[in-house]
Amino acid sequence: MGEVQYDDVAADLLAQAASNAAETLRGQGAGRRTAAESALDGFDGAYAKRFEESAQIEADDRPKLATVLDDLSTQVNATTAAAADERARQDALAAWQVRQDERDRAAADAPTDFVRLPGVQTFDFKPSEIPIAPPSISAAFSARSRTRTGSGTSGGKSSADPEYLRSFTSTARAFDRSAGADRTTLQNAWSGFTSSCGWAKIDSSTFLHGFDRLLEENGEDAAWVDRIADAFERAGGEGSISNATLDVSAAAELPPTFQEMLNPDLSADQVAALWAALGYSKADANDLRALPLPVLSVLGNLEGVDYWARDTANRTVLDARIRAAKQEVEDLESTIPYDNGAGWARASENLEALQQIDTASRFEQGSTAGERFILSLTDDVPPLAAVSIGDLDTADNVTWAVPGMGSDTTGMIGWTDSAQHIYDQQADTGPEDRAVISWMGYKTPPQPVISGKLDFGVLGSDYAEAGGDNLAASIRGLDAVRNGDAPTTNIVAHSYGSTTSAYALTQDDVQVDTFTTIGSAGLPNSVDDAGDLNADHVYAGQARDVWAIDPAKGDQWAWTGRLSPEHGQDPTAPDFGATAFGADGSGQLNPVEDHATHTEDERGYLDPNTESLTNIGFATTGHPELMTDPQPKGMTDFQKSLLENPQWTL
Repeated sequence: MGEVQYDDVAADLLAQAASNAAETLRGQGAGRRTAAESALDGFDGAYAKRFEESAQIEADDRPKLATVLDDLSTQVNATTAAAADERARQDALAAWQVRQDERDRAAADAPTDFVRLPGVQTFDFKPSEIPIAPPSISAAFSARSRTRTGSGTSGGKSSADPEYLRSFTSTARAFDRSAGADRTTLQNAWSGFTSSCGWAKIDSSTFLHGFDRLLEENGEDAAWVDRIADAFERAGGEGSISNATLDVSAAAELPPTFQEMLNPDLSADQVAALWAALGYSKADANDLRALPLPVLSVLGNLEGVDYWARDTANRTVLDARIRAAKQEVEDLESTIPYDNGAGWARASENLEALQQIDTASRFEQGSTAGERFILSLTDDVPPLAAVSIGDLDTADNVTWAVPGMGSDTTGMIGWTDSAQHIYDQQADTGPEDRAVISWMGYKTPPQPVISGKLDFGVLGSDYAEAGGDNLAASIRGLDAVRNGDAPTTNIVAHSYGSTTSAYALTQDDVQVDTFTTIGSAGLPNSVDDAGDLNADHVYAGQARDVWAIDPAKGDQWAWTGRLSPEHGQDPTAPDFGATAFGADGSGQLNPVEDHATHTEDERGYLDPNTESLTNIGFATTGHPELMTDPQPKGMTDFQKSLLENPQWTL
C-alpha cells in the first residue's frame, strides 16, 4: 500500500488560480468588445476587415480558454476529493488489518477445546483492497493564429482614425497585462502542483502554452494596430492609404520586394528598376509617408529612387529626428555637471544641424528661387545631407555645389545660400528648369587649428577619397533616375571640395559636362592634366593668393592646401589645361577678397555681383565665351617688401 503523494494546499492554490484566471478572461469580454467597436469607427477597407477578423478570433478563443481553466479547477478539486477518499480507504484498511491481526492472535492463544458460546455476533468487514484511481486531469487549449496582412489586402485602400486605434491598443494591452499576471500565478501554481502532487494523473496540459500564445497573438495585434496608426499619423492623420503601402507599414517584417530594393549591394540602375516596379508616383506621396521610419531612412538616401520620393521620405524622417533630438537635449541637461556637458553639447550640435537642414530645405529667397528638396539625410551625428534648389526629376541642368574644409550641416543654411546664388546667377543664361544641389554629402577635414588642437587632415586625401565615392554615387544616382533623359551636369567645387570632386571624376563610370573649381586646395597629384578628369570641360577660378598676415585682399588659404604632398596640382596652372577665369574683379563686377564663398561685404567666391559667380553662371550654362579672363598674378606689396628686406622674419 503506497502513500498518496498529494499536497492539498498546492492543489487548492492551482484550482483557485485557474478559477481566477478564467474569471479575469471572461470579465474582459465587454471591455474588449467596446474597444474594438470604437477602433472600427472610421476604419474602412481591407485592413478594417482584417482587424474585425482578428478581434473575432480573440473573442472566440478567450472564453474557450476560460472554459478550459474552469474545467481544470473542477478536475483538480475532484482529484483532491479522490485523494482524500484514497487516504481514507488506506487508513481504514490499515486499521482493519490491526484488528484482524489481534483477532488472529487471540484465536491462536485460545484452548483447542474452547467452544464459543452462542451470543451476539459482530462482523468487521474488510475494506476494499482496490486502490481508488485518480481522475484524469486534461487541460488542452490552442490559440489560433491571425492573418493581418496579405491574402487580399494589397488591392484598394484603407482608412482609419489613428486616435481610435491608439485607444484600442491601450485598452487591449491593459487587459493583457491583467491576464498576464493571472497567467504567471497560474504557472507558479501549476509548477507547485506537479512537483508535490505526484499521485495525480495528468493526460494533457497544453493550456499554459495556449495561454501564452493567446497573449502573444493579442500583443502582435496591438503592435500591428499601432503600426497602422503610425502609418496614418505619418500620412497626416486622415484620409486613406493604399493597402499595398499598409502591407509594408503594418508588417512586422518587410515584404521581399522591399527587402530586395534596400539591399546595399545593388547598383543605382538596379534600384531604379525595382523602384519603378513598385509603381509609386507623386500622387502617392501620402502613402509614401506612411511607410515605417526605418524604411524611409534608407529610402531617402537610396540612389536610383525618384527625388520627389526621397524628399518625401527625408522630410518625414527629419521631423521625427528633430522631435527626438529636442527630447535628448532636454534629457541631457541634467548631466551637464557630471561630464562637463559633453553629451549635451553633442546632442545640441546634432539638433542644430537637423534644424539647419530643415530651414535650408524650406527657405526661399529672390524672385528666381526654386522649389527645394531634401535629397539625402544620413543617420550620422551630425548628419550628412543634400538639399536641391530645383527639381532633379525634371531639371534640364543640374549642378552639384561641393564645399571645402570645416563644413558640416551645422552650417547648412549658409552653404545652401551659396547654392542659391549659383541658381540665381544661372537664370541669366540657363534654362528655366534647373537645379543646384547644396551637397553636404561628405565629412570634410576640420580647419587646421580648432580649440588649440592641430589637425592637418586637409593636407591629406582620406577625406577627399571617401567624399569622392559619395559624390560619384550621387552622380550615378541621377544617371539612373534620368535614364534616357539626361540633363546637363556640372560640379562647382570650393577649396578642398575640388580635391574631393576630382576623386569622384576619376572613377570610370562617372561623367559630367563641366567641372569648375574655385579657390582650389589642390587636385590629386595623380591627375596630370584636365584630360584625366571625366568632365567635358574643366574651369578654374582663383582669387589673388595672399598670406594670412598680408593686409592685402585676396585668398589666404587655397595656396596652403596646394602645399599638400598628395594634392598639390593647381588647376589654374597654364599647363594643366583647364580654362581659367577671372575672380579679382572686372568692370562693375566685384573682386573676391577672401577664401570664403560668402563674406559680410559680399566679396566671397559665390557672392552676388562678383566676377567669380558671374563666370560660374556662364560656365555651368554652356556659355564659356562670355567668361572673363583672369588677371596676371603678381606679388602684393607686402610680399615685395619681404623680398626687399630679407632681414625680416615672420
